[in-house]
Amino acid sequence: MPKKVLPLTDTELKKSKIQEKTYRLTDGAGLYLLVEPNGSKGWRLDYTRPNGGRNTISLGTYPTITLCEAREKRDELKKQIKKGVDPSLERKGVKELQREEKEADHAEEERKQNTFEKVARDFFESITIELVPKYHSSKLARLENHIFPYMGNIPIDQVSRLMIIEHLERLKAANKIETARRILNIIEQVYRYAVTHELAPHNIIADIDKRYVIGKKEVRHFPTITDPVEIGKLVRMIDEYPGDISTKYALKLAILTAQRPYNIRFAEWNEFDLERDVWQISAEKMKMKRPHIIPIILQIKTILRELEPFTKNRSQYLFPALTSNVRPISENTMNQALRRLGYTKEEIVSHGFRAMFSTIANEHIPEHGFHSDIIERHLAHSEQNKTKGAYNRAEYLNERRGLIEWWANFLDKVRMNKP
Repeated sequence: MPKKVLPLTDTELKKSKIQEKTYRLTDGAGLYLLVEPNGSKGWRLDYTRPNGGRNTISLGTYPTITLCEAREKRDELKKQIKKGVDPSLERKGVKELQREEKEADHAEEERKQNTFEKVARDFFESITIELVPKYHSSKLARLENHIFPYMGNIPIDQVSRLMIIEHLERLKAANKIETARRILNIIEQVYRYAVTHELAPHNIIADIDKRYVIGKKEVRHFPTITDPVEIGKLVRMIDEYPGDISTKYALKLAILTAQRPYNIRFAEWNEFDLERDVWQISAEKMKMKRPHIIPIILQIKTILRELEPFTKNRSQYLFPALTSNVRPISENTMNQALRRLGYTKEEIVSHGFRAMFSTIANEHIPEHGFHSDIIERHLAHSEQNKTKGAYNRAEYLNERRGLIEWWANFLDKVRMNKP
């Protein structure tokens, strides 16, 4: 005959002492207090599962859960078991639901934190090494000035297409059509990044028709001089420029090579290979992220030879800033020099040397005999025909050397007023 189990009393529980081994104090009907050597005391219930087999479930710790509360929990669980409910599985279901709710709350909090501005900045961080610093900062600045103040704090998956169109139309109304066009291109890149990283369900502006939202693309022309007599006058004034030596020779190299002002400013001595007669600009410095080679002709060698005593021993750059050897002249230095020579920004800017070269070289194709593709390649322009551009990566060095020699001779002629 089974031994009768006497119910526990509060006094018995309070007097329970820690022993070297785990032991139990039984209350009856499967309920007992498990006393551990480390001092913990926990309520347990042994029961038979509805589908068979024995199992144990924890009811909490003593004295947090009193004897009376433990018995109430036992009785409640017994009722569930009689109804065919396994309390262990039921508890796991509750925990799973709580876990799912917690994950959903976390996902919602994360979604709220993934604002358009945050995702955009993360995108720019991811492409830092792909862009020339100047273009990286200018792209981000467009969003900082025109988009972040209006919708930067909105979760990216809650930004609507109409919100974006509204801000683009605001720029269009302010006659900033090209700015609106560039911003739309940047936003599209941000959304491609967001979709890739599952921060937005889809690219909401992928199928926006730019013609209807922004209008016809405006053609940007940098102010320049194309009259040979006036070009000759400009060349002579640059020769006589009274300011800093770096600025003077930067202007001379810019008009002679027709390269972008950024590449002129950041030109380094170690880029000039006088054995092979080439100036090699790395892809990292190029707007189109492709390395670029410029043939070195006699007039370029003259510039390097005359400049060398002034800057080569004090800086890695051909044209260091007047107040620093570790950075080149600033972005506005050449433009300010042109202003100092008496030219307004409506007449010519440093980027206009490229337009000057392009205009004159294309007008004189019958004279020098070089195709417009050679002119475009020397300017490091992107190929508008993408299929053609994918296969046409030739440098045409010999042809371009001939072209730049023709251009240098043209400048020498107009310098002497002999166009």
